[in-house]
This record gives sequence, structure tokens and C-alpha cells, in this order.
Amino acid sequence: MKPVIKTFFLFLFLIPVFSVQADNAAKGDRLYKAGKYEEALRHYLKPDAQEKPEVMNRIGYMHNYGRGVEKNTSIGVQWYRKAAELGFAKSQYNLGQCYQFGTGVKKNLNEAIKWFRKSAEQEYADAERKIGYLTVTGTGVKQDFGEAMQWFRRAAGHGNIRAYADIAHAYAEGYGVKKNKNRAVQYYIMGAEKGDPEAQYWLGRAYQLGRGIKHDSARALYWLNRAADNGNTLAMDALTRIYNSGALDQPIDHELAARWAEKAIETRKQTGESDPDLVKRLRFFGVDVDRMKKPHE
Repeated sequence: MKPVIKTFFLFLFLIPVFSVQADNAAKGDRLYKAGKYEEALRHYLKPDAQEKPEVMNRIGYMHNYGRGVEKNTSIGVQWYRKAAELGFAKSQYNLGQCYQFGTGVKKNLNEAIKWFRKSAEQEYADAERKIGYLTVTGTGVKQDFGEAMQWFRRAAGHGNIRAYADIAHAYAEGYGVKKNKNRAVQYYIMGAEKGDPEAQYWLGRAYQLGRGIKHDSARALYWLNRAADNGNTLAMDALTRIYNSGALDQPIDHELAARWAEKAIETRKQTGESDPDLVKRLRFFGVDVDRMKKPHE
């Protein structure tokens, strides 16, 4: 057989092999979405798949949370680091989270900030918002409300819907910008319509109290319910008070109030919330209490 023909048949023989190898990451993704984590991990750990930064990040996440493998945050950090050093922005953010909270590695705020900045330089919105929060609170960096505002704007512009509430808070209180309650409400509206529970809560409160916008009981109740349904415990507290007192033109309903109170307690147990006033202050300063320790898949 001529050499050219031999080469051709060898090429045809190898095509299926290459296809199987190239498909390991995709198969892993399909299995992961189906909740078949152990099977997904087997595909992710194939040599061709685990070379991809996005797969490295997923493997790190699985070790961090014990999905398909025994939980081991130290190994999770190793995988995040591999992807982060290759320039993968999501892993750079996750590695920063690990350093900030001491997950699988010794706490080191300077190291955390270094990785957050690397991620933010690639316009990763959650890292931009994180730097905004660190800057507004002066955590590991010089406190600067104006600079924090710039980071929140960048984060919102790059798709972080929670940053709209941060910007709104700044306008409401005059941090880094001239105090403007009407402008604050505009940003609450933007965040609320995009589905952010915190913005929905504060928009509901704005309608309830007539701050920056005309009082409207129906709209207040609508947004507070939206926020509560989306897991915002401050909204659950507000609804508890409303139904206990008959506010916002609602009939007194102690049974419904009790259900919302119980829901708030259960949600706080799940998310680690305890002191509502503390949570309120944290959220004002841009801390995502519900996800602040959770890396990104």
C-alpha cells in the first residue's frame, strides 16, 4: 500500500479517538448539570479536559463543596491556583475569596486583594464589586468612597446586578457622590427589575416610606414580596411587621405574619445570618451576605 494511502487510513482511524478526547469536557458539563457529579469528575480529570482553565475551576469548586468527591478545600485551592496562574479571571476571583476567608489556605488579605485585582483587570464583574466593597469599608486598602463608586459602576456595567444597589446606597447616603434620593431610587429600580433581591427590598421600602419616590402601598407590597420570595430576609421581616400591624392598607393577618417570621429564621440559619441590624449594615456596604463566601462554579 502506498505511503499516502496508509497515512490517510491512519488519519481516519484516529479521528474517533481525537473526538472522544476533545469531548470529555463537554460530557463532564452535561453530567454536572444533570447532577451526576462523580461521572462528571471522571471526565473532567481526563488529561485533555483538565488542561482547560474552566475545567480546573470546576474541579476546584467540586472539591471545595464535596460534589462527586470528598470535600477537601486545600485541593480545591490547588485547582483554583492552577487556573488563576493561567489567567482565568473566575479562578483568580475564587482564589482571592479563599485567601480572604481562609478557605483551604491561611487567611491573607493582601494575597486576596492581589488576586481580586488581577481578576478585576479582566473586567470580571464580581471582582470589581468586591474591590468596591473593600474600598468603601477600608478593608485591606485605603477607604475611598469615590473610588469605591467607580468600582461599583464598573461592576454594574459588566453585568453584576447587585452593584446597582451599592450605587443606590451611595446616592441615598451621599457616599462618594452628592446625596440624591431620587437618583438612588433610579438605581434601585434598575437592580430590582434585573432581579436583585436587595434592590427589590430597598425599592419596596422607598415606596413604603415615600423616600425619593411617591408613596405607593401596592408597589411597596409588590417589591417586598418579590424580594422575600427571592430570599431577602429583611423583606421577610418587613412583611412580618406589615401583616402584624395592618400597614400598607393590608388586613391584619397574624398567621401570615408568623409564616414570614418563620421563613426569615430558617433562611438566616441556612445563610449564617443572625443579627438583622448587622446584616443591614453589611449589605449597605456592598457585602453579598448570601454568597460572600461562595466561590463561583
